[in-house]
Amino acid sequence: MDIQEINWRGMQAVLLRAGGYEAVVAPEMGANCLSLTRPGEGLSFLRSPDRAETIRQAPNVYGLPLLFPPNRVQDGHFRFDGRDYDFPINEPARHHHIHGLLSSLPFQQVGEATFEFKADEKQPYLAFPHAFTVRRSYRLDESGLYHVVEWTNDSDQPMPLGTGLHAALNVPFAENTNGDGYRLQIPALREWLYDPATIIPTLQTQEESPLLSTLCEGALCPEGRALSHLLELKAGPARLIGPAGAFCCQPGPEYAFLMLWNGGGRQGFVCPEPQSWLVDAPNLPLPAERSGFFALAPHQTKQYQVRYWYERG
Repeated sequence: MDIQEINWRGMQAVLLRAGGYEAVVAPEMGANCLSLTRPGEGLSFLRSPDRAETIRQAPNVYGLPLLFPPNRVQDGHFRFDGRDYDFPINEPARHHHIHGLLSSLPFQQVGEATFEFKADEKQPYLAFPHAFTVRRSYRLDESGLYHVVEWTNDSDQPMPLGTGLHAALNVPFAENTNGDGYRLQIPALREWLYDPATIIPTLQTQEESPLLSTLCEGALCPEGRALSHLLELKAGPARLIGPAGAFCCQPGPEYAFLMLWNGGGRQGFVCPEPQSWLVDAPNLPLPAERSGFFALAPHQTKQYQVRYWYERG
């Protein structure tokens, strides 16, 4: 893997090249991978900002932004292990906290393609009462982009840990193609229904529906209709299928859920967002094995892995 430091659209960035792929990672914007391409074939898979100011204004709709916590926490509050957790209300219309701020904070480069953010007393993360370290590592080769997020609880108490990637994919991703010709395939086990006014799960699920059948068959067009669905995954890769091949995503088993969203369906992107717990999991009256709620033990480490690659048809 060839690695270079470059200036990319007004940002300091790291360029990775290998196996016909090129990837661009911006340490100052949450170590986000803002571009993944196969330039020799005219393929550009991730929605990329045109300049630095664009990503700073909307850090969660380009590339692979890191979420902590993933999606929403109702009223920005939950209680765990005798302690109150309070996050700023950054979605005032629904009075929720959404997505966290890791996607816009600077990471330090600590290896060739490894980037780190440390939260401690001197540099706390929001009002989160734990010291922690998060590392994002990338590897690129002929089989695609491998991405590992590694979390370490540097505190002396169990740390609630829910994370995700707000992956924004181009529709279309191939030159001289139309988004109407693209289809999604997602191996969904069930859909979790939510209150459309709050986006908080109602605890009702569907295991059979036209949406799930269409997704599993790889027949859902992500353009021209609004998509906003909370899915529980089963084994297998998700695919955005184009005219000549598919862009594929294989989340590790740590990502049990996926939020599917496309900003109304007319902006040229779709976000299949892998996440480790349900929306508002800490507040849901569900056992952890259902909601995905997880607490990382003191001074322990946990990894979350995903692979992205292009598969010719």
